[in-house]
Amino acid sequence: MEASLAQDELSQEGNNSICILPWIHQYFEIEGCYSACCFALKHKFGKDLSPTEAFNSAEMKKLRLAMLADEKPITCNICYDFEKNGINSHRKRMNSGFAEYNKLYQTTKKDGSISTPPIYLDVRFGNLCNFTCRMCGSYASSSWIKEEKYNGSKTARHYDYWTSNDEFWKYIEDIKNHMRFLYFAGGEPFVQEGHYMLLDLLIKSGCSKNISLSYNTNLSYNGVFKGYDIEQLWKKFKKVELWPSIEGFGEKAEYGRKGLDFDLFKNNSIKFSEYINTFSIVSSVFSISSNIELIKWIKSIDKQFSISNLENSKHHKTTIFSTELKKNILKNYKNQINDITMTEYELRCVLDSLRHMMSQDDSYLAKEFKEKNTKSDLFRNESFESVFPELAEWYKNI
Repeated sequence: MEASLAQDELSQEGNNSICILPWIHQYFEIEGCYSACCFALKHKFGKDLSPTEAFNSAEMKKLRLAMLADEKPITCNICYDFEKNGINSHRKRMNSGFAEYNKLYQTTKKDGSISTPPIYLDVRFGNLCNFTCRMCGSYASSSWIKEEKYNGSKTARHYDYWTSNDEFWKYIEDIKNHMRFLYFAGGEPFVQEGHYMLLDLLIKSGCSKNISLSYNTNLSYNGVFKGYDIEQLWKKFKKVELWPSIEGFGEKAEYGRKGLDFDLFKNNSIKFSEYINTFSIVSSVFSISSNIELIKWIKSIDKQFSISNLENSKHHKTTIFSTELKKNILKNYKNQINDITMTEYELRCVLDSLRHMMSQDDSYLAKEFKEKNTKSDLFRNESFESVFPELAEWYKNI
């Protein structure tokens, strides 16, 4: 067996590049590829590889060796760019949350491979989803197919790569005793059969008691799917956390996330309250002007929130606003933020979202945003200017 790297080569003190995820985590991409994590989708790889091959693929071995050498691989530029702009990154959050696994750095072989299987899986069982969020598309939501075909797409379709993939299920059987964390996102996991099949397998094998589940969900779920009672399944697992995904407040949230009934969302937030600690907010064109109202509501029900900045759809980023509009948004936050009791982390999230908005001028993308958004308005019989009067002047002048 190839020797591991020497101890003195692996000292991570002062290393500003390393991330624990390549040592413990495997991301099963929605169309059947892999990537280092959900923030690295511009660098997905390996649709022809089995899960075992992918975990120690050339891409993953190169990534580990670069990080150990304190080099910043381009794969992870989103996190490094956030940090350069003073914004908290996924890398830092993962390093903090999984610090107990740092010893795995010492097991890295000279070629960058490791012999221990992942303990943390992020599995996306296809694009089945009941929402048509404006910043999304058919690649992650089957509900977009009709609209995209109306606009001329010949590739929009429903797909589910992993549920019927024999190599995937064999891999789960092989590593199930090592698994400690499972993360599900969409599509929408609560309407995806593969998600329930995986929980059922882990329960029947007796492994579920060692595994914590975490979800990003639109929280439109009513509790039972094809005979599966989700809360009964959850009782067999070590821990369950829901991170309800939401952007903006009230009518503005419903506009950005077509399919959302905001009153139902609030009711389900109470129904599943015992599983919810943190709401997952995305800062985008559609949400930043009313996220402050959303935050007030979240704190009123004694919950926490986290904010991430939209990155995968460049013309929906808050950086496309004009300088004048950005200043108005900042003023609105300044007038309200002192009236909200937040944790230090939550305040940092708010400030990070504003800092991100101000970090660069992407106003040249506003025209692209308006062209695409107008098409959706026509298809959905909706009006951006009616729902967002505070943004109407900017929108009109694009």
